[in-house]
Amino acid sequence: MSGTCILLPAYNNCKTAGAVIRGALRQLPALIAVDDGSTDGTAEVLREFPGIIVIRHERNLGKGAALMSGFGKALSLGFDHAISIDADGQHLPDDIPRFLTAIGQDPGAIYVGSRKSVGARVPLTSLCANRFSDFWFRLESGARLPDTQCGFRSYPLRAIDRLRLEKTHYDFEVEVLVKAAWSGVPLKSIPVTVVYLSVAERVSHFRPVKDFLRISHLYTLFFIMRFFLPSILQEMLCDKSLVGVSFAKKLRIAAQGIFVESVSNPFNTSASIGLGLMIGILPIWGFQLITAVFLATRLRLNKFVAVAASNISFPAVIPLIFYCALVIGHALLSGSLDFSPALNGDLRRIAAEKFTEWALGSVVLAVAVALVGGAVSYIAITLINRAAERYRDA
Repeated sequence: MSGTCILLPAYNNCKTAGAVIRGALRQLPALIAVDDGSTDGTAEVLREFPGIIVIRHERNLGKGAALMSGFGKALSLGFDHAISIDADGQHLPDDIPRFLTAIGQDPGAIYVGSRKSVGARVPLTSLCANRFSDFWFRLESGARLPDTQCGFRSYPLRAIDRLRLEKTHYDFEVEVLVKAAWSGVPLKSIPVTVVYLSVAERVSHFRPVKDFLRISHLYTLFFIMRFFLPSILQEMLCDKSLVGVSFAKKLRIAAQGIFVESVSNPFNTSASIGLGLMIGILPIWGFQLITAVFLATRLRLNKFVAVAASNISFPAVIPLIFYCALVIGHALLSGSLDFSPALNGDLRRIAAEKFTEWALGSVVLAVAVALVGGAVSYIAITLINRAAERYRDA
């Protein structure tokens, strides 16, 4: 068996699940329903459709766990893709052909519905949660999606099966998108219609406080990983095949990845080194790390290399940097060289007394070292690449 199936996670949706299933089966004959511990009669509704595959969780494990159970079943049956649709009646099965068309155009991508609402007014809590999620997702994944919270999606199952996914509730839908983006899986959107029912009819299992805290915690973790880890480590943390691999082997893989990334793009790496050296020398002590990360991210440079280079201002070297800055600053302001500035005593006091000389000299020194360091590193990486090419050709 191959192709695409419908995946329907359901929890206490007995009033709406039947209509959703009937509509979905008109679009695709294969449907996997996951009853995530329902207690309201959802199981009886699912039994009305003998042609579908039903997975039953004896207790409620969460939407993420339900989706993972469905993915596993779909893979075991040989399906290539699964289109997830919520059982609460908000999504229209008539939009399923849009996903099928998109899958045919790019079968390796995850497609996420971009909702255009009809019916009742969009709840304020949902609107705020969507805006919050969209902003942080774009910041941490580098990808853009207009609606990261929509559960109407299509998943390439083999790509999903390679990801290390651990969340079991609503935070799963954030985790899978961010980790897919870090692993190079394309993320695209499809316009879909969402029906917001009235308060009396609406069935929502999203717990505003608990689930919001779960998602916020996950975004905080991803923020740290995105901005303070090299891309190779981000990919490794998403790779399910590395679970159980020894630390030494992971370290070797990471070192090889960082080296390959560095030599494969000499200009980017040398520019990252130059940026880091400049930030390390600039008179912004205490803020070098966050500045290096921010600027490297904005300039699409290697954050890890930039941060490493910014550590030029380690304690043993600070007096030398300070001395050179004072010499340069004094020369620029007075027109004469003085190689014997007094550094006896507290550097902070000296910096306050000669602030203008120190600040100007630091800026000039930072730019000069950045240019020289960047140029030298570019030449060195280029020579390494040429030597590697000769070795391969030999």
